[in-house]
Amino acid sequence: MREFSVTAKYDKKRIEQFLFDMLPNVKSSVIYKAFRKRNIKVNNKRVTMSYLLSVNDKVQVYIPDQYLNSAADSNINGPDIIYEDDFIIVVNKPQGIPVHKDKNEETLVLDSWLQGYVRVRDQDKVSYEKGFPALCHRLDRNTGGLVLFAKDSKSLAVLEDKFRMHEIGKKYLCIVVGVPSKNFRELHGYLRKDSKNSRVYIFDNPVRGSEAITTRYRVLKKAGDFSLLEVELVTGKTHQIRAHLAHIGHPLVGDGKYGINTINRALKLKWQALWANELSFNFKSPSAHLDYLKGKTIILPEVQWENSLKHIVD
Repeated sequence: MREFSVTAKYDKKRIEQFLFDMLPNVKSSVIYKAFRKRNIKVNNKRVTMSYLLSVNDKVQVYIPDQYLNSAADSNINGPDIIYEDDFIIVVNKPQGIPVHKDKNEETLVLDSWLQGYVRVRDQDKVSYEKGFPALCHRLDRNTGGLVLFAKDSKSLAVLEDKFRMHEIGKKYLCIVVGVPSKNFRELHGYLRKDSKNSRVYIFDNPVRGSEAITTRYRVLKKAGDFSLLEVELVTGKTHQIRAHLAHIGHPLVGDGKYGINTINRALKLKWQALWANELSFNFKSPSAHLDYLKGKTIILPEVQWENSLKHIVD
């Protein structure tokens, strides 16, 4: 059983909407079934989904734990908040979960999880705008690491502008097949996106529909047939790191789309070995109320590599 207190924001609002906000990772069908079975109570009395709430009501939800704690059943670690202040939140996204809802309709989605979490945590202190905290950028489902959220629309507008102006830096750690010939290199190329097949293609020269990309890498460690790299995105395009490194002959291990599946199977990898481990606020233009972030760097404290990769990075 879970219990929630009703804040002024939900005064005179229907209980079903309240529960959708409080339980963003629980499918609507599960919540509707709980109503049908009369497993939703307000102040210890059973109610229907049309019930109108009042401030300070106590809502009791009797839904089986396998639905409330779906992350535990999927063998995916839950997200962690790495940094937070009055305007931003930085979350460590586990590998295997999407940053927002997609066609697969997963139960655990990063932005919905965070929105539900802070609303419960801050229900007596903060009233968030609808859809906030909001994503400022994206990570692939199977890439883990730092994701930046804005707590309000003004902060979101500033941060989205900073990403467009390349004034927020992103660095990644990855493990690739082989050992690059140079310990540091700035790669230039052209990326063309194939949305229908959900993949991209890299070319050395411009082709129709392509965009110029730049990717920097530094070799941190060489371990037999593999290398640990730090990668910096100068341009941030879909699948850029994965496709660009594969293009030069050093695909990420664990990458089922651009990698080498015989190696992935031999290592029994579930995820691509790619983590966003650093965000830096390199503001050069005015940044309004977020000027305090100028020069700040947020680093992921620990990378959760899959067990079969730990001998490479240790």
